[in-house]
Amino acid sequence: MGRPRRTVLEYRNYELPADFPILALTGDHWHISSVPGKRLHIHNCLEIGVCHSAGGTMVFNRRQVHFSAGDVTCIARNVPHTTWSDPDAPSRWSYLFLDPDALLGPGALRQIRGLRDVGFFLSDCSLLLHEEQAPWAKRYAEDIISELTDRQPGYQPRVQGLVAALLVGMLRIYSQEETETLRDSDMSSVAPALDYIHENYMINFPQERLSQLCHLSPTHFRRVFKEEIGTSSLEFLHQTRILNSCTLLRSSNLSITEVAWRVGYNSLSSFNRQFSRAMGCSPTAWRKTAADGPPPSLMTFTGWMTAEPGPDRS
Repeated sequence: MGRPRRTVLEYRNYELPADFPILALTGDHWHISSVPGKRLHIHNCLEIGVCHSAGGTMVFNRRQVHFSAGDVTCIARNVPHTTWSDPDAPSRWSYLFLDPDALLGPGALRQIRGLRDVGFFLSDCSLLLHEEQAPWAKRYAEDIISELTDRQPGYQPRVQGLVAALLVGMLRIYSQEETETLRDSDMSSVAPALDYIHENYMINFPQERLSQLCHLSPTHFRRVFKEEIGTSSLEFLHQTRILNSCTLLRSSNLSITEVAWRVGYNSLSSFNRQFSRAMGCSPTAWRKTAADGPPPSLMTFTGWMTAEPGPDRS
């Protein structure tokens, strides 16, 4: 009898605003299907979700939990998960995607005395907070969404304060002893490699470094990475670089050569080749299209910006 095949994960990238790295997805159209998703997915950033109505099931890798209206989730970027609603009652959600270090300042949470396990929290948390357990979580999350939606004067510092309060509260719960058994089991087995690429995509490093971080032989690592992520680690590195280059092309006046250098390409021709392969056009053409209106969304692995019919699209 052969070994069971690993579940292929779907990678969903959300391009966070360069000047204020937090994104809110909300509205009456954000209803989650009752059809169980066939594929788990991971994100490139921290996800906080708020269930506004109905209930359903959330899967964190090998663990299933039931959610209800008023519950709040906090999911690290490399935790495989999916969601579906109870039959005949599509649940409505709002989502926040953010980079805590970029939004609050590098290491801001780690500098708070008395908090422990911050690093684990940011890399592998998979919390579902029921409203009766943490009523403040829904209140904070909805206030953040309102501030980001209304954009009244001073909304940015208020959002930063609310995000800090929400994450500290979640970290306190995460640090409790009963959450110890949830760690690692909910993470992708190649999560250390994904984290390393996320944080070091702009430098050149040997691919063997990734297998070492996952405590796997290079051959085994290549097989597991391809089985879980659906592509090679080198291709994933190129995708990460190109997605970050899109942010720079849209939000800065840097030259194409400077953008290429900043995301890790020493050769402009190599950058142009990888960009055209991923996005279907040259960096120059993409920048012009982004300036004229919504940029083309041609890359295979991109985040869902609107709710879709069928399986979970959060």
